[in-house]
Amino acid sequence: MNEWDAVVSRHPAAAALRRLFPDPRAAGSPGFSPTRLKRADYLPVIAGNVDFFKNHQDARGAIIDPFEKKERQYSTPAFALAAATLVTQAGRADLQEPAFRALTFALEALANRTPADNHPDFYIPLVVRARRLLAGHAPQATFDNWTRLLESLVPEETYRDVEGRANWNVVNIAGECLRRRDGLVPQAQKEAHAAYLEQCLERQEKRYTQFGMYEDPNAPLAYDAFPRLWLEDVLADGAYDGPRRARLEEFLTLGGLSTLLLLSPIGEWANGGRSAHHQWNEAEAAVICEINARRWKERGRPDIAGAFKRAARLALTSMKRWQRPSGEMWIVKNRAEPSLRHGYENYSFHSQYNLLAVAMLAIVHAHADDTIEERPIPSEVGGYVFDLRDTFHKICASAGGTYLLIDTSADAHYNATGLVRVHKAGVPFSPLSDNAASHRSYGPPGEGPRVGMSPGIAWKEQEAGAWRSLADFHHPKDEKNYGPTVARGADLRVHAERPDHVAFTVRYELSGEGARPVEEEYVVSAAGVEVTARVSDTSAPAAVRAVFPLLVSDGASDTRVTVMDGQAWVTHGGAVLTCELLSPSGARLALDSGGPRVATRNGFMQAAVADLPAGTREVRWRLRLEAA
Repeated sequence: MNEWDAVVSRHPAAAALRRLFPDPRAAGSPGFSPTRLKRADYLPVIAGNVDFFKNHQDARGAIIDPFEKKERQYSTPAFALAAATLVTQAGRADLQEPAFRALTFALEALANRTPADNHPDFYIPLVVRARRLLAGHAPQATFDNWTRLLESLVPEETYRDVEGRANWNVVNIAGECLRRRDGLVPQAQKEAHAAYLEQCLERQEKRYTQFGMYEDPNAPLAYDAFPRLWLEDVLADGAYDGPRRARLEEFLTLGGLSTLLLLSPIGEWANGGRSAHHQWNEAEAAVICEINARRWKERGRPDIAGAFKRAARLALTSMKRWQRPSGEMWIVKNRAEPSLRHGYENYSFHSQYNLLAVAMLAIVHAHADDTIEERPIPSEVGGYVFDLRDTFHKICASAGGTYLLIDTSADAHYNATGLVRVHKAGVPFSPLSDNAASHRSYGPPGEGPRVGMSPGIAWKEQEAGAWRSLADFHHPKDEKNYGPTVARGADLRVHAERPDHVAFTVRYELSGEGARPVEEEYVVSAAGVEVTARVSDTSAPAAVRAVFPLLVSDGASDTRVTVMDGQAWVTHGGAVLTCELLSPSGARLALDSGGPRVATRNGFMQAAVADLPAGTREVRWRLRLEAA
């Protein structure tokens, strides 16, 4: 058994991966166009942020959030790493002094137990990498002070998560491995330090899943990739060679393949759960993909390496779309003013999440290898259904360049059960990149109603009763807080998996008031996504309708929405999304003008609805995404 066979045989999507990567000698797809990006292209995005935030550095060296008016979390050490990268890789001597001050302030805060917002665990990989880059640039006395401060750290006394509970601990483990490799752990502490690393790594293994993905509490996809990027960096750096290295590398290699399957054809990381749609999601994917590109190049698989290379560059392309005129980014994928906190978590801030993203790009830059030639990524080629119902309650599918993501049991704080996303290769924006959460916990604070909406069929049990749809049924963990309307599970049957055509059926098990069995049949192709949705039980519902959430605003400006008879069009960002009712015949779609504009991560949505004939149990519809 060769190395590829040994790895892929352990992956739940082994059959799809073998089809996607049948032969290292296989030629690229006809008509494939590489991005033509290079390693150096990561630097302008880093520079845009650093040049913006250097104007918000105080005399001490701390980065002050322009909206919060104080230092937030790990903004300062992230700035130090990003600025140090520009000093050494872009010849930006003008940034030496800001980088020195930021690194000194961050290290003093870490050593003195005074990090902003009590976030010490995130400092250590950033400051160790920044010190490396600035060696030879800083005055000797300054460099010696950095060394002294780093040597003074004791993990159990410095960090908040020293017990291997979740992602915070992974970050401090990663930084401590880098610190140890750089000779910054005093001899007297080395034995205890090694024991700390091994104990934490052993405890972390309980969060490793069969997909090579990390299960943070409530399984958000942003915090699957987040721990993995730091661990990938450690192994690629050669900073850990302990007894768990083989297990860790196996986990990360499997996870890299899952990353390839989940990344959308426009470079966006799969959403679902907390911190979704933040720009650092794509930055962390880029770290993982650049490192895996080198891994598979070394293993003699240029086809797999090339797909990872392209995935990293598509992730960078996605981030570049969200760069503001002032240089930094909108930290969440909408264009609302940052002061409105649209799509923000309560811990999201303009400074720390801009600077975290570009600090990650600094790590990407360190690992990128321009000799690897791009190959198409799986979601561009298509022909697979990736089943992540276990743990992550998601289904991802792609064919003909069309990609979709389904949440089979949504966390009601962040998403609705049902179809979440449709993207298309070559179309740089999709008005359907998110759906609406019934108990939204992200910003804007106090803005509008919290209503669950996902595309599909809705029904009433009595004429005067409430409408029900998949969007009203949430993950069982939320039952205590939000009631017994629960999506308990979903059965998946795959009918066809070809590059140009994928077909599958999802049958939901729902419970609680108004619950009925719901079945959705999906056909995915270059023509779009065609869905037949039906409700069933012993009797027909009192009323049935089709519901399509339409993006009506990106947070700053309204989209162009046209609704006519059985179709609706949303035009925005160089894309047109068409929603078309195919049956029952004669159903007329109309924008629910009295319905609410509901906040999502990407702006505001409003429902287009079509009331269906009495006795109807089934509706067929199609979504098509094209360049404007």
